[in-house]
Amino acid sequence: MRPFEILTLVLISGTLVALMTHKDRTVFLYLLLAAIASTILQHFIEGNRWQFAPAVYSLPVLYIVHRFQNDSVNIIIKAVLIIWFGTAVLLPWIIPVFTLPDPGGRYSIGTETFHWTDSSRTEWFTPEDSTDVREIMIQLWYPAKIPDTLQPEPYLDFINLRAETMASAGNIPSFFPGHLEHIITNSYGHVECLENSTGHPVLIFSHGITSSRHLHQVLFEYLASRGYIIAAPDHSFDANLTIFPDKQLADYRSNITGHPDSVNIRKQQMDTRGLDISFIIDQLEKLQNGSIKSTLNGKLDLQKIAVAGHSYGGSTATVAAHKDERIKACAVLDSWLSPVPEPIISAGIHVPFLFMGRPTWEGSDYPGNYPRLDSLLAHSSEPKYRMVIKNTLHQDYTDIPLFSPIIGYVMQVGDLSPAISLTLINRLTHGFLDKHLLGRNGKKFDQILMNDLIIRF
Repeated sequence: MRPFEILTLVLISGTLVALMTHKDRTVFLYLLLAAIASTILQHFIEGNRWQFAPAVYSLPVLYIVHRFQNDSVNIIIKAVLIIWFGTAVLLPWIIPVFTLPDPGGRYSIGTETFHWTDSSRTEWFTPEDSTDVREIMIQLWYPAKIPDTLQPEPYLDFINLRAETMASAGNIPSFFPGHLEHIITNSYGHVECLENSTGHPVLIFSHGITSSRHLHQVLFEYLASRGYIIAAPDHSFDANLTIFPDKQLADYRSNITGHPDSVNIRKQQMDTRGLDISFIIDQLEKLQNGSIKSTLNGKLDLQKIAVAGHSYGGSTATVAAHKDERIKACAVLDSWLSPVPEPIISAGIHVPFLFMGRPTWEGSDYPGNYPRLDSLLAHSSEPKYRMVIKNTLHQDYTDIPLFSPIIGYVMQVGDLSPAISLTLINRLTHGFLDKHLLGRNGKKFDQILMNDLIIRF
């Protein structure tokens, strides 16, 4: 919870105790006035969110009880007030305005978002428009110098548009994700990228199906604060929602459950995603040479490009690493291997490859995921790593564990605290890239592999 929320709840608890225990209501009235003042400050400083509504509405209720039960509060009213207050405390705790962890690197972080159009590809997701071509939104994070007066970027842009589709994906009311507008990042928009004599290495990250580039910002900030440039697209129509600068929307159109031609659709979808990655590299080359104007002009090291991804994005990264020789390393997070075409499974990956994931896919819709991974690795070149992180599930490899302390009851989140799981995932990814993309001393990465939570195969 945020500071003024905590202060307000403390004052409300004192007000409640005074109402129930003091016949002289002077203390009650002073505490009620202080709670009202704190609520007003909370409104203007921290902003409203629906989870705090029970706390706010408890104030007039407490005053009404005071007015109509002058001498003492009867037992039924006391019980109602205690339950009400418990709800007022519980809701902001279980659905918090969470804070992104400090990235911990030596650099501050800048970010810039681009709208790129690949006019060479027809958009197959929109058969209703034969003239439509492939468009994507892509966001870059990079090491930067931050002016003192600048405010960090929000965790999600266009929250009013995104809330409805996010809620629909989770089968929850549309107002539930509204509080995400109050979450800020450690990144700053359109600030100057730091110079580097050799240029900054690049990681292109592909999100999972129904997901978004926004749900991996803890990892992106961790790497950017250590000198990497991260490029993360929203794969249009695969993402939960893609919002273009003119406010045109690419909604989610990839649910093909029960479709009679699902195999061919998935193949076309994977081809599209793989081409997205190669197109992004083409655009980064233009960014480097100044054809696309940005503070990043001339500051990328395009000889050191890696790809990574989560879930379906892990398959995307694997396919891209196989097909595009400009990619020099590949890291995948709990990757879904079924969409990877059989010829690639049989041919293997021949750049440094890292797989980290949950202990088992048994019980999921794809219990053959790890046997398929074993086949891929059997045909792949060294160095290659396959490891599982104990007590993790599919969404532990995103920012989602930060969303609530009880998120594991409603989503695929394991038993580890985010402070442990996200830190370990960040360190593994960074250590792998430092060792196998940049060619640095690998002792730190080798030490991370000794962590008791990691099982290597």
